[in-house]
Amino acid sequence: MDAAHADDTLEGEEKAAVKRLLREILEAPTLPMDLDFRIEEFSPQRFDLAATAAAFASDPPAVKRRLLELCAVVHGADGEIEFSEDEQLRRVAQALGMPPESYDDMVVTVIEEIELGEDLDKLRYGDAPG
Repeated sequence: MDAAHADDTLEGEEKAAVKRLLREILEAPTLPMDLDFRIEEFSPQRFDLAATAAAFASDPPAVKRRLLELCAVVHGADGEIEFSEDEQLRRVAQALGMPPESYDDMVVTVIEEIELGEDLDKLRYGDAPG
């Protein structure tokens, strides 16, 4: 659920994605009542990433990668791309002890910001007849 709150807004699609993914993992038509309750009552302020990641410490890299992929699916559930979601994915990866090259294909990295100004207009509309 931390992934669903990564952009500081919880959309219904994100919560639904979390529940759907967990049902698929558990191979169950419905979630156990206690798990469903924990999802409904999740508080990002009380979430302890370090403690949660510690539960995966001995898992192989492929399992940790799958966890990041699940987070990415939840991020995309609302149809918006937010840099805060990429930052959350990086925090999770770091907490799991994953090197950046193992997940860099899942995040956006801004290399350089440039001001396009008039160049953007040229790209959009072409050169003005002169």
